[in-house]
Amino acid sequence: MSRVEVFATGEELAEAAARLALAHLEAAIDAYETCTWVLTGGGTPLPAYRRLTLRDLRDSVEWGRVTVGMGDERAVPPDDPESNWGQAASAMLDHVPIPEDQRLRIRGELGAERAAAEYEGVLARLPRQRRRPGRSVASAGATARVPGDAGTGPPAGGSGAIEPPRLDLVWLGVGPDGHCLSLFPGFPELEVVDRSVVPVHGAPKPPPDRVSLTLAALAGADRLVVLVTGAEKADPVARARAGDASLPITRAVTTVEDAGGSVTWLLDRSAAGQ
Repeated sequence: MSRVEVFATGEELAEAAARLALAHLEAAIDAYETCTWVLTGGGTPLPAYRRLTLRDLRDSVEWGRVTVGMGDERAVPPDDPESNWGQAASAMLDHVPIPEDQRLRIRGELGAERAAAEYEGVLARLPRQRRRPGRSVASAGATARVPGDAGTGPPAGGSGAIEPPRLDLVWLGVGPDGHCLSLFPGFPELEVVDRSVVPVHGAPKPPPDRVSLTLAALAGADRLVVLVTGAEKADPVARARAGDASLPITRAVTTVEDAGGSVTWLLDRSAAGQ
């Protein structure tokens, strides 16, 4: 069952998100000695990223044990204003001592196909998530493959489903149309089970070419935090919380929960419809 917290302001949400990240990172390091945190793009998480760079919180994190990746990226270089990585770097990553080889940037400047294939290989080197008994990617509704290059992830059984990497903490945002990552309603990338990463073309919001984690990859998430602000997100949040499976964010939450992970929604009052 998802946990939901509602905050009066974006500043309160950012403070709570930053402190929750500390707790989640610490728990993962205690369990595994290292942890992987998948960041989200957009404007909502930036205040939380900035909060984590202030000394009282920054010095509480064993950054040398943290690996960071990005859930999705635009097919642009990191110095482009549209780059999710560039925004996160400016807000947080340039100000905390994460080793260079633990910064898993999607190289969007390579183009969507090449960047997706490269990032797939990067994620393949992460520790695998042990599949919980009775759980599968297919249980979240991901049942088809997208035409294109063959995936590099190892198959799990005969279904073609991957064994996902262990993603100790994943942050996601939500679009007004209910999209998350760069997985948009009705797009075939939602149905991929044999890859952790896919190229996306023709996105309904610019830029059109992107790289995204798949729902299959999210099956490796131990903890998912969904951060949402703004009245324009109230409808998809309400529909997702009601279980509307036509929305990618609903599918993402279901994937994590069905695989045994935990989900926390952090909403401001507008996004919560209050």
